[in-house]
Amino acid sequence: MPHSPSPRTRGLSLLLLVMGLFTPWRATASEDALQTRLDFSDAALQWPMRIRDTLAPPRWLPEGERFMYWSVLEPHRDTWVLVDARRKTQQPLLSPESLRDQLARVFGKPVALSGFMPFTFTSDARGIVFAVQDRAFTLGLSDRRVVALEPTDPLALSLRPDNVMSPDGKALAVPRDAGFAVLDARGTARVGRAGTEDNAWRVPPSAWSPQGRFLAVWREDTRGVHRIPLVDYGTALEKVTFAPYSKTGTPLMRSELHFVTMETGQVTPVPREAAEGYDWFAGWRPDGSEALVLQLSRDGKRLDLVAVEPTTGKHRRVLREERPETFVGALDFAVDGWSRQVKPLPDNQHFLWMSERDGWRHVYLYDFSGKLVRQVTRGPFPVQAVVEVAPRGDALYVMASAERAAPYDRLLYRVAMKGGALERLSPEPGLHRVVLSPSTRYFVDGHSTREQPRAWDVASTDGRQSFRYAKADVSALAALHYTPPEAFTVKAADGTTPLYGVLYKPWDFDPKKRYPVIDVIYAGPFITVVPWSYVGGSAESRIAHSLAQMGFIVMMLDARGTPGRSKAFQDVNYGRVGQTEIPDHVAALKQAGASRPYMDLERVGLHGHSWGGYFALRGMLTAPEFFKAGYAGAPGALTEEAIINEPNMGLLTENPAGYAAGSNEALAGKLQGALKMMHGTSDVNASLSTTMRMAEALVRANKHFDLLIMPGEGHSPAGPSGRYYLDDVRRFFLRELGAPR
Repeated sequence: MPHSPSPRTRGLSLLLLVMGLFTPWRATASEDALQTRLDFSDAALQWPMRIRDTLAPPRWLPEGERFMYWSVLEPHRDTWVLVDARRKTQQPLLSPESLRDQLARVFGKPVALSGFMPFTFTSDARGIVFAVQDRAFTLGLSDRRVVALEPTDPLALSLRPDNVMSPDGKALAVPRDAGFAVLDARGTARVGRAGTEDNAWRVPPSAWSPQGRFLAVWREDTRGVHRIPLVDYGTALEKVTFAPYSKTGTPLMRSELHFVTMETGQVTPVPREAAEGYDWFAGWRPDGSEALVLQLSRDGKRLDLVAVEPTTGKHRRVLREERPETFVGALDFAVDGWSRQVKPLPDNQHFLWMSERDGWRHVYLYDFSGKLVRQVTRGPFPVQAVVEVAPRGDALYVMASAERAAPYDRLLYRVAMKGGALERLSPEPGLHRVVLSPSTRYFVDGHSTREQPRAWDVASTDGRQSFRYAKADVSALAALHYTPPEAFTVKAADGTTPLYGVLYKPWDFDPKKRYPVIDVIYAGPFITVVPWSYVGGSAESRIAHSLAQMGFIVMMLDARGTPGRSKAFQDVNYGRVGQTEIPDHVAALKQAGASRPYMDLERVGLHGHSWGGYFALRGMLTAPEFFKAGYAGAPGALTEEAIINEPNMGLLTENPAGYAAGSNEALAGKLQGALKMMHGTSDVNASLSTTMRMAEALVRANKHFDLLIMPGEGHSPAGPSGRYYLDDVRRFFLRELGAPR
């Protein structure tokens, strides 16, 4: 449904019509120029793909101070390299020519090697296991010989992400349709269970007990969960399937934990709690006597650590973390945060626990009776993760954001188990990916900043000089004229809280011109999007850079309510999502534009996808005089997925006013500018009904808008459909905001 054209758009259309009547060659030239710019913008979207970097994680050998990595750079390109941290040397495990020759003999033809070659060690660490073109191989560390594995070999199967090898390498747990099986070293199934699509079995990470006696398996029951319809429009006879989707206030999936005892094949269920919530398998005590489970209440306000005896299913609560006035865990916890929540110590008597109880995420030491021993880290900064514990147990290594001038940097620190000040071990700023050696004397440190590509160093934890073994090659970016975005700091709408953002500019930026501005927004309370490393961690930063190449200044901002800083910073929008974020973005744009005359704040647009789509709508409806155009892709809503909304809003029955205030549909009559929405008909992340209800509200309010429905597409269209969608975004803003002047 097209919106009413503005006087400027009508005039432009008339001008183009006249040009088409009297000078058709100019119209063609204009179309060619537009297509060239669209192609360049799309190439700019894929700029990280032009970087050659070590992406597969390096792996330390269990003995000595040596590790291996797959090299994509000269002088050891396309082979594995063995690095000796103590001697500061590196050498290829075998030459690239030898590797290609051995693989060619197996395949009967030359083989192209991927830039991403993940691998694991064999159980005796005398070789590695890897895959090429879906075939698995071993490579001996001493004989340098490549040996093909049968597809049914447990070593070959262990490379698949959903398969879990036992610690001794003698058994492998594999999914089978909706069930699972445990295979022995010969590939024979020793234990197995069948499931159904709506009552399936799942093997979690870290499922095996340390000695390999027990295996933890989930039974996940979705029979009571609401289902959303997915319509296949590919033929005249439509086909409808249904996907389980727990919306706000509707039943959740029920998870029941089981333990397989390998000696007997017995499968023991653990009685589940009556109250609805979320469960994660968190590992084992070192002696294997108890398994550890995390249980988060539906509203996110209570987190329990539960210990379970695998032979009987008997369980006890070890620890309860509560936050009645806000939440303990939300979507960021459900996606990945749970994996960093608890770390058992080698003494089998204690564990480390993460908590924000003093206002910052810190490490606490407990014993397994649930008694607090001490707070290990403290200060006005968050600890992001415990990386490792020193073998003697007297110190731990953590990733933290403890530098006041760079609150989103993540650096490696050491701290005594008895507490005290952090000792910084990362000399360089930025974001660090760290892998410590088994002795914790050395660590691999992959690090970058927004301005500096990633470098890979080997450093010692005693402060001795490090050495660099690899650095990302970004020379291919020259063809795209890539430059990192400009950083800025502003005040939030409260006038005091510092916020951090970046501005992307066209490659041919001219400060004498005035550019229309686009705010690429996400603003969800469970993710940050502003890049602090060279590539950045979100798709939004790539989209922002791509849109800038169409002739816009593009802003990205992490407003109040996002994670990564203090608990108070994230809690600003607790129970009132949708009420604080847009004011922060408007305040940031005005402050950034005040000192940058090339930013035309009379022509500001807003684009977001998913939760960013919700906020793109939100900006157009709550700041209609400021944002002149908005494009919302696959927008969410507060009535959608329960884990996304309820921990940050409270339950619908307890906070109806907050949910009502955050509704975009209720504000449809406020729309003034040009609005477009996109949604795929097979989206199982943000259901199509969100856009349908928003469209209905706009129709009832007599507000005109554009709508792109993408048949058969999921939440994030890819391939040619993805290009079509993003080209539509680019064309929309060119049409509505115009070009630089």
